[in-house]
Amino acid sequence: MKTFPVYVGRCREYNPEAIAAVVRSGLRAIGFSKSVSGKIVIKPNLVMAHPKVATESYTRPEVVEAVVQVMRERGKGIEKIDIVEKSGLGVSTASMFRWAGYRSLRRRYGVRLVAMEEARQSTVVLRRGRIHHHVAVAGEMAERDFLVFVPKLKTNVLSHAYSGALKLNIGTVDSKERLFHHNMDLPLKIADLLEAANPDLIVTDGIRMAFGGNQMTQGGTDIGVIVVSTNAVAHDMACARMLNLDPMRIDHIREAAERGYGPSSFKQVRILGDVPVKSVQALTRKLDFGYYPVGRFKSPFRIVSGSPYCTGGCHGIFLDWLHMVKDRKPGLIKRFPALTVLIGRVEEDIRSGRILLIGDCAKASPGISGKKTVRIAGCPPTHKRIVLAMMLRYGLLAPLVRPSLIIDGFVLYPLKKLKGLLVNLGR
Repeated sequence: MKTFPVYVGRCREYNPEAIAAVVRSGLRAIGFSKSVSGKIVIKPNLVMAHPKVATESYTRPEVVEAVVQVMRERGKGIEKIDIVEKSGLGVSTASMFRWAGYRSLRRRYGVRLVAMEEARQSTVVLRRGRIHHHVAVAGEMAERDFLVFVPKLKTNVLSHAYSGALKLNIGTVDSKERLFHHNMDLPLKIADLLEAANPDLIVTDGIRMAFGGNQMTQGGTDIGVIVVSTNAVAHDMACARMLNLDPMRIDHIREAAERGYGPSSFKQVRILGDVPVKSVQALTRKLDFGYYPVGRFKSPFRIVSGSPYCTGGCHGIFLDWLHMVKDRKPGLIKRFPALTVLIGRVEEDIRSGRILLIGDCAKASPGISGKKTVRIAGCPPTHKRIVLAMMLRYGLLAPLVRPSLIIDGFVLYPLKKLKGLLVNLGR
């Protein structure tokens, strides 16, 4: 039976030299032999970084620095190294590079920081796609010779409590394609994108794990591991087990496994290294990942879930917004107005003074009667749209409503998008 090695090494501090030593040990242990040459792309997780409200949810630059060091050591004939990313929530990737501390990597190592929304793009045809038949990715991603994923070990209520190497490829496409079928079809979408961005190497930042709240604003805890693998499915199976999760109950892992991108079961995963899985499980067993039906979130809202239940869409995104408030402004929850919130198509008659409809399915609910009804459209609505609507309609200022992020999201990001449009029109 073919096995897939995954190395779990001890590393307790964000020291690039110490991290690089663990990565080297991992490469030796798993028998890494693939050539590192030509155009190297490194893809971290920079969905959001901010010194005040998003401090734990991104790949730390020290881990990326260690990867750059190891690539340069092992590489022969390296043409260039690009760090390619597309941040989330409608904010500029350039600002995330700055707030996360990545600019020093450009100065010290000569690597390029490529923000997809303002860069040259290429179309990749997907021959096996079930949701996507073609996608636009950064030109550097399409033309790469070697791809390294550097995820953050973290939880995510939109993807069955776990976000790792497979989920990271959502950040390889631009905003419009990112939201396309970001609903109950999210597992299919994630597996589709492997055809455009299947990593040759994965190095995960598990020194501190982000957990239990909104994917951008959640807190963290010390875990003290670096995970090294050459297969994204095996990597995610191993990390899921470390979080006390059944990998085959995480839909995107199962979908990728069924398509043949890695092991078909955890029995084929061979875990190596100096950190027993049980020792990590002991640390994560006590943690609340915040992953449960949105109606169970305790607040003054009355939340009515209709069908379909979209973990990766409206239900999950609104749960993510609720966790965002809980993460950084927990006192605000007590001041929530008395609202009846409908998510999904609800067949029962709903009569209430104030009704909030989340997403297009909720708008189709037949028996709604209220004095004041507010609709947040989309399939799904974006995080930005929900944050803005809750602020303007109900005066609920989420933690991300800050001058720096408002200017970035509504002034700088559109300018960056315009720049990208002009770059691609001029080709």
